[in-house]
Amino acid sequence: MKNGPIAYFVGNPVAAKFLLILLIVGGVFSGIQLTVQHIPEIDLRTVSVTVRVPGASPKEVEEDINRRIEESVVGLPGVARVVGTASQGFSRFDVELETFADAGEVLADVRSAVESIENFPPANAERPRVELKKLAIEVMTLAVASSTSTENDLRLAAEKLRDDLLALPSVSQGKLRGTRNREIAIEMNEEELRRHNLTLAKVARKIRRVSRNATFGELRTRAGGVVLHAVGKRQVGEEFGNIPLITRVDGTIMTLGDVATIRYAFVDEDILSTVDGKPAVFVRVEASKEQSLLEISSNIRKRLETYKPPPGIEIRVWNDTAEPIFDVLSDIVRNAAIGVILVFVCLFLVFDLRLAFWITLGIPLSFVGALMFFDLANLTLNLGTLFAFFLLIGLVVDDSIVVGENIATHRSRGETGAEAAIAGDREVIAPIAVGAV
Repeated sequence: MKNGPIAYFVGNPVAAKFLLILLIVGGVFSGIQLTVQHIPEIDLRTVSVTVRVPGASPKEVEEDINRRIEESVVGLPGVARVVGTASQGFSRFDVELETFADAGEVLADVRSAVESIENFPPANAERPRVELKKLAIEVMTLAVASSTSTENDLRLAAEKLRDDLLALPSVSQGKLRGTRNREIAIEMNEEELRRHNLTLAKVARKIRRVSRNATFGELRTRAGGVVLHAVGKRQVGEEFGNIPLITRVDGTIMTLGDVATIRYAFVDEDILSTVDGKPAVFVRVEASKEQSLLEISSNIRKRLETYKPPPGIEIRVWNDTAEPIFDVLSDIVRNAAIGVILVFVCLFLVFDLRLAFWITLGIPLSFVGALMFFDLANLTLNLGTLFAFFLLIGLVVDDSIVVGENIATHRSRGETGAEAAIAGDREVIAPIAVGAV
C-alpha cells in the first residue's frame, strides 16, 4: 500500500525537508514572539465589593455595610459563596462564583444588587466599588529612597517615576506602595457657619456641584461631531478655597476659604518603609495576561539607565520577577541540549549513525514545532507550560525510539529504506497515537 501521508513524504524527500524547515523556522519565530510570564493566567472566579467608611469601627461596618450587602447578593444566580470582612473603616466582600457561571453576568448582577439597596451607602461612607477580582502579576518593584528628602518630596519623585514608566509602550500598570495617600481636609468654623446661616449639608452640596466633571452630550455638525465636556473637578487643596458659598447683591462673595481651613496633606496613618535605613517609596509595575514580563523588565532597565532622579534621591531595583524566569529558561535550554546529546550518544551505540541522527532530531523538533500552535491555543510561555514540556519529554523520546527501532527491524529483513520507513511507521502509528492521547 503506497498511499497515505507517510508514503507521500517518504516518496517525496523535497516535501519532507520543506516540512522540516517549516517546523523549525516557524517554531523558532513563534517562540520569539510568545508572551513570557512567571505563572499561567489564573481565573480567581470572584467578584470583589469594597466600601470605605472613614472613622467607622468594625462593629459599625458590620451592621451598616456588611449585613446589607450580604442580604442583597446572597441567592443571586451563579453565586456559590459570600465571604465578608469588616475592619476599621473598611468593608470587603468576596462573592465566589459557581463553576460554570458566567463571570460577566454575575458581575452585572452583583453591581445591580448593590446599587439597588435603599439608602445605601450611608452618609459617612464612600461609593462601593464592585469589580471582578484579578491576580496582579508583578514585573518589577523599584525603590525610591532618600535620607535627606521629606515625605512629600519622596512621593513626588515616586509619582514622577511612575508616570515616566507608564509612558513606555510596554508598561500599562504602575502603583505606589509603602506611602500614605493624600487627602483634602476641609475643617469648618462653627461660628462662621452660624453667622452666615450655613450648614454642613449646604456646604457639601455646593462643593459637590462645583467640583465635578460634566458631559453635555454630542453636538453634531456637517463637519462632524463634537462632544461637550466640562472639566471642573478640583484636585488639590488650593483649588477649593475660591468656591463661592454666598453671593450678595452688592457684589461681594464669600468663599469656602473664608469660613474653613483647607488642608492638603497625607492621611493620618502609620506607614513606614525603609531601604537600608533610608525612608523609601516603592513603585510597583504590573503586567496584564497579554504582556511579556521579559519585555517589560528589559524596557524598564533601559529607561533607568538614562533616568535622572531629583538631587538626593536614589532609585534602585528592589525586586525583578523577570530575572528568575530568564534563568529558568536558560537552564531548560542548556539541560535540553545536554539531554539531546546524551540520547544521540546512546542511540549511536545501539543503531547506526544515520538512524541515531534522525531519531534524535525528532525530539527537539517536536517541541519547537509545538510552539507554532501556542498562540492559536491562547497559551503563553510560563512555568505551567514548561512543566508540561517536562512531562512530555519521556513520551516523545520513547515514541522516537520505538519508531526508529521498528524501522531498523524492517531494514534487517532485507527491505529497502523507503519500504522499511513506510512499514515501520504504519505498524506503530496507532499505539503511538493512542498513547499520546
